Amino acid sequence: MNAGGATNDHDNGATFGIILLGNTGVGKSFLGNILLGREVFKHECSPSSVTHATEFQAYTADGDSYAVFNIPGLLEDDQDAVDRNKQEIYKAFQQSPNSVVGFVFTGGSGGRIKSEDLIAFNAIHKTYNFKQESLVIIINDLPSDRPTTYESETTIKLERLLKIPNVKVCFLNHINTRDAGECEELCKELVEFIIVQCEPHIHEKVADIQLNVDVISQLKEELRQQERKFKREIALLTTKIAEIQRKIEADKLRRDQEYKALLQNMAEEKLLHEAEELHLKQLIEKLRTEKIADADRYQRSSHMVQQAHKMKKKFLELCCCGGSSSQ
Repeated sequence: MNAGGATNDHDNGATFGIILLGNTGVGKSFLGNILLGREVFKHECSPSSVTHATEFQAYTADGDSYAVFNIPGLLEDDQDAVDRNKQEIYKAFQQSPNSVVGFVFTGGSGGRIKSEDLIAFNAIHKTYNFKQESLVIIINDLPSDRPTTYESETTIKLERLLKIPNVKVCFLNHINTRDAGECEELCKELVEFIIVQCEPHIHEKVADIQLNVDVISQLKEELRQQERKFKREIALLTTKIAEIQRKIEADKLRRDQEYKALLQNMAEEKLLHEAEELHLKQLIEKLRTEKIADADRYQRSSHMVQQAHKMKKKFLELCCCGGSSSQ
């Protein structure tokens, strides 16, 4: 393999492949270079394709060796070019069937998903039957100030249009390519989705890629109809979500009111209990005081009785002594 640049040699010597697919101009070469951390694949601002043959470059991550493939875009203006690009796609999967597929969509048109990208994906997907665990959809070159709902709505839309549930979607912002920090952050996002979240899968060709330039207009119209249907479903779903949200908020308000009323009742019961407890303590203290007073009176009364007995005894003794003297 040529260490200084990309190669199209048949034997790549890598354990796994990272196959970047997508139409011309979506940024496959650029993203391949970002992932590799160096300029390997040719990319430039051009009205036509700058990648005409399948090429790859070695890449290592977490001890695993990969071959990063950069492949010409499928859709072209003439059928000969489309057929030539089909062969280049076949070549990549022949060289590295055990691979992760990153299918790149352009997000540069204000985030709008282009029908050309959907057509290309569906045509290749029917040929290789992509698996959810080894596939990531990459929406490239997005405006950073997109709506907060863009990613969730786009993910739902892609799941419906591509007919792949729980598809992984990587949303990449437009960056300043001269800013090393922004390039590094973009690379981290690619590694997270392609290396960390994806698991290589063996892709076997089950049919030829069926795509003729004559039917692309028809396919675009079919996709437009699907998108219109999806928008209607989203509108209904949004209404339903709003209704559910209102119900949730109403239930929350009711629970909050019930909780506040419960706290109020508990506070009132606590005050009542404390008042009863204080009254009981006062009553106990009163009884204790009265008991002490009664004991004191009893003691004084006993003392007085004893004194009266003593006086009576002394009086009797005196009386007895006086009687004896008079005799």
